[in-house]
Amino acid sequence: MDETTKAYVAGFLDGDGSVMLQLKPRRDYRYGFQIKATISFYQDRRSRHVLEWWRAQLGVGSVRNRPDGICQYDIEGVDAVSRVLVEVAPYIVAKKQQVETAVRLLCEIRQSPRPSPQEFLEWAERVESYQRLNYSKRPRYGTEDVRRELVARRAFTPVTTEAVEAEARAATRQEPIARATRRHPRKGVVG
Repeated sequence: MDETTKAYVAGFLDGDGSVMLQLKPRRDYRYGFQIKATISFYQDRRSRHVLEWWRAQLGVGSVRNRPDGICQYDIEGVDAVSRVLVEVAPYIVAKKQQVETAVRLLCEIRQSPRPSPQEFLEWAERVESYQRLNYSKRPRYGTEDVRRELVARRAFTPVTTEAVEAEARAATRQEPIARATRRHPRKGVVG
């Protein structure tokens, strides 16, 4: 994509587009949720050709007519959204914070294809925080939904005060045993 096209797409994204990060439940995913990334552009149906031209330029996504007379071009997926945002980022003005924040998170996701449950939960928190940057309705799923799913799948054990105290008690009970079986440099096992 040439620089003029990148600037044009960025300007349109600033004005009539959106960058969304969402938590979507997916039973077939390791942790029960997907972090879905989407860029959407909107136009009156009579200007569909503009969105079709962009789709051809970017080589990703799909254009559809909505029942309300609006035409929508969606680019979905961590890789595709990340690539497009990186290309247009230098030209973004109004949505600079959203684009920079999304790019940072999406790059982390791409670099860690098998995150730990804790890492995935941190990403979910960042998605929830990101959603507050946009002018949108309250998200349907949040960090607590992800946490509950991780616990249900036994992928994540929440840390509680009782668990920490029990671990400390167990450590102190094992302390004398460890002391009693230490090795003496010349005599072998002492105790």
